[in-house]
Amino acid sequence: MEGENGTAMTSDNFFLELKGLYKDFRGVEVIQDLTLCVRKGQRHAIIGPNGAGKTTLFNLITGHYRPSSGDIFFKGLRISGMSPHRISRMGISRSFQITNLFPGLSVFENIRSAILSKKGIRWSFIRRVSEMEAVNRETLGILELIGLEKQHQLPSGSLDYGAQRALEIGISLATDPDLILLDEPTAGMSIEETRSIVSMVDRITEGKTLVIIEHDMDVVFSLADVVSVIYYGTVLASGHPDAIRNDSRVKDAYLGEGAEC
Repeated sequence: MEGENGTAMTSDNFFLELKGLYKDFRGVEVIQDLTLCVRKGQRHAIIGPNGAGKTTLFNLITGHYRPSSGDIFFKGLRISGMSPHRISRMGISRSFQITNLFPGLSVFENIRSAILSKKGIRWSFIRRVSEMEAVNRETLGILELIGLEKQHQLPSGSLDYGAQRALEIGISLATDPDLILLDEPTAGMSIEETRSIVSMVDRITEGKTLVIIEHDMDVVFSLADVVSVIYYGTVLASGHPDAIRNDSRVKDAYLGEGAEC
């Protein structure tokens, strides 16, 4: 089936669909015949041991890697092999395991930069930004959502780790995405910081589609509608959190890491 722009369309009614994905690096298969479906409005967690291929999967979805074979569909259109910029424009936004900010810019400027990019406003017109009341209002609205409005003038590099992670999620949100991908948003956080981020993610993703990679099982089971377990580059199990929690195959997959489901 073909779309108006010639891009192949999937006939199934899934918001995000991965079909028979493979990705190898110099002969080493990291993703192997992986099939995964996410419905619109779903909060879908991806878990698995270290090295299972979770971040590689995000890199494939966002165009940072090309699949060796297989297809990726978003909103019915095949996006396999598209550039990251084009995929972002289609409505997919992500955060990274390692905080990815402009440390010399203020908190406000980090969010505003994302909004300017979304609107296609070039930096050569930055002198006019202060006159763009709509852009500034939108920026402040995002800062209020992530709880950083009182720190808006601080350089982002001066924030504590938890606030930096919140800001990065805010940058993802500022592009007004249809699909949000979060790669271990609570990694390295204290219990208190984790609770704050979980509460924020729960609030800001209401009504949106979320796919989250996370090691903390308390975070997974508090946020996710569906949990998929990636093991040696393929989907070992996928289903309701309670079913995954009690799946013997999932427990076996985590043996050796000391993780609890």
